[in-house]
Amino acid sequence: MKRSYKTGIIIILQVLFLFAMIGVRYYTLSAGAPVLLKAAPVDPWDMFRGEYVMLEYDINWIKNENLNIEDLQKKDVYVLLEKGEKYWHAAGVYVDKPDLAGPRVFVKGRVGYFDEFKEQYHVSYGIESYYVEEGTGMSLQQAGGFDARIRIDRFGNAVIEGIVVP
Repeated sequence: MKRSYKTGIIIILQVLFLFAMIGVRYYTLSAGAPVLLKAAPVDPWDMFRGEYVMLEYDINWIKNENLNIEDLQKKDVYVLLEKGEKYWHAAGVYVDKPDLAGPRVFVKGRVGYFDEFKEQYHVSYGIESYYVEEGTGMSLQQAGGFDARIRIDRFGNAVIEGIVVP
């Protein structure tokens, strides 16, 4: 009897953990600020994962002069986004959460590496891959560029809402 009690608690905790993971993404989609980013496809198909598109945004590359902090590799940063005419762009990079004024949002990212040729840091936000319906990956790659609708919540978490081919 005692063993089944422990097993039941373990199962309930696993189910609650899965619902919590889903809940965080759902919260970001429902309460997050809408952001439009220009995206470009990198790779449309993987043998094990099916069709998906690896995305790269302008905000993935942060110029060296925008960062005054040494040894940023593998550290979390907050990238301040400002709305342009159509797309949002990076307006600043911070180690701590920035104060928001006006139509701005911040997205939480992780610095991966420094590209010495470009003299820029590569920052990942967790929105660099998007799974597509079977048979549509090649058309997205041939489009060359498209828009990504992103939702960013008040904590800086980002979720892809959809992609639009102009």
